[in-house]
This record gives sequence, C-alpha cells and structure tokens, in this order.
Amino acid sequence: MESQLPQRIQMLRKRSGLSIRQLAGLAGVTPGIISCIERGKNSPSIATLQKILSALGTDLASFFAQEKERREGPIFLREHMQAISDGIRTYTIVFRKKPGIGVEMFDETLGPAKRRPPFETLKCDVAGYLLSGSLALEIKKQPKRILRPGDAFYIPKGIEHRGFAAEDEPVRLITVYHPGRY
Repeated sequence: MESQLPQRIQMLRKRSGLSIRQLAGLAGVTPGIISCIERGKNSPSIATLQKILSALGTDLASFFAQEKERREGPIFLREHMQAISDGIRTYTIVFRKKPGIGVEMFDETLGPAKRRPPFETLKCDVAGYLLSGSLALEIKKQPKRILRPGDAFYIPKGIEHRGFAAEDEPVRLITVYHPGRY
C-alpha cells in the first residue's frame, strides 16, 4: 500500500487520543492487528484499513489523497487520481468524497483470492458495472450470482453482500457509492 502507512495510522490514533486497544474495539479488529500494522509487521487488507480509518474518523480517499488535487472544472484527469492496493484489490479513486460531488466512483480490480471476503453492510447504496472477468456476487439469503462483462448491479444501503473473483482471473469493475462512503 504505502511505505508511510504504519506511521500515519499511529499518528492518527495518537491524535485521536486512543490506545491501541480502544482503536481495535472501535474498528472491530484485535489489538494485535493494530499493533502489527503500526510496527510495519503486517499490511492490512483494504477492508481492514477501511474499518480502522472509519474508527479514526477518516476514510480511504482522504487518507490517500494527494496533497494538491488538481481539477479542471468538471474534468478529473487520470494522472491526478489516487490508486490504493492491498495485493488482492486495487482501487483507483475516480471521484472522491468532497463538497459538490454527490457520489464516489472507483475503478476496481479484484484479483483471485484463496478465501472469500467477509460480508459487509454499507451505510450507502452501491452500484457497479463489470468491465472484465467474472464477479461472484453474494447477497445474504439469496443465491450467488455470477456477473460477466456488461452486467451491472445495484445494492441498497443496509443489505449484507460481498463480491469476489469467480474464476482464476482478475475482475475489473466501476463502482459508484451514494452518498459517498469513504
């Protein structure tokens, strides 16, 4: 992800006046995970990092934002977009949460994984459009669906779901969150 991540997480935790144990409790992870991340012994998944940053009162886009975001009117140039990766997932933040923009948009790549990701329940709606690969989409208490390029999905807030590469090839999709969650 980022070489300065351990120090930045620790700095945010200390600025928030939280102990490792308190942050772990708020994020829903173990204190050992926080300790290993802060010491640079463990690189968190994007899902774990999201939980930690949320507990610290920030989000992925803000945490990884470039210092001077340049924007030319309604145009967002790709060379100014921030990419985040944990080795299995890569997000390019196309539109990030900020005043005047009602959605967040990501260009995501999901690599094949040995384990399925945990189910998540978002506090916002999420829509996606599959560009390549096969996406397994599971919505709690519903049969698993396999989406192919050109397929789309829409999941209202509060619905437990997860998505992952259905085959041994990466999946690329565009996702939009409303209102922005990061």
